Amino acid sequence: MAAKSPPSEEGGYSSRIVTYREFVQSGLSPRMLAQGIAERSGRENISEVFLSPDAFAHRTAEASIAEQVGDVLAVNGLPRPAIADDDRIGGWQYMYQLLESNAWVVTENCTKLIECIPTLVRDNSRVEDIRKMDGDDPADSARYGLVSGGRIAGVATAFAPSRAGQPPPSYAPGSGAHFVTGMPLGEQIARQISATDPTSRAIHSQRLEGEARKQSRPKPLPRRRR
Repeated sequence: MAAKSPPSEEGGYSSRIVTYREFVQSGLSPRMLAQGIAERSGRENISEVFLSPDAFAHRTAEASIAEQVGDVLAVNGLPRPAIADDDRIGGWQYMYQLLESNAWVVTENCTKLIECIPTLVRDNSRVEDIRKMDGDDPADSARYGLVSGGRIAGVATAFAPSRAGQPPPSYAPGSGAHFVTGMPLGEQIARQISATDPTSRAIHSQRLEGEARKQSRPKPLPRRRR
């Protein structure tokens, strides 16, 4: 994705996000995927690369997906991946508002994304969200880029659904689970806790649940001065 500022109708300039190239291919290892990204990036000035929070989890003794991708990108002069903001509801709202305001342009060669967007439907059990389905990866990838990269294009301040356009949650891989406001607790547990040991999972789950309870407590009213 790239950001540029085309002339506005008033003669000034307004920021706009342009999605101009896509790379969709299944069956690749993390390192093969990273090499494909590097080859297609050429000499472009890329300041950030975002990956799903899932990619930073250590599921085996091997390096995480993010670490494997980052090693290859770094060799090719590209930045290591950062954790994308996975606020689904705010992200979909943000995507819709950008499209409505003509602040996001998708070029015609992004065929998979163009085919995918019209097929997105609401989740009946969670009406603010989009239902997960096969083939929605291009839209998910676009959402990560829009929400996490919106601040680069200067469009973040115009739209503020949840955390849209703001930096991703401030938890780092290996630092333990941290509660993120605006994301369902069950989804946070599923995404942040990768330990297979029952005791470790219970400890991290209790920590998240405790932080969630603190967030939900009503704040005391300020005392009236006499």
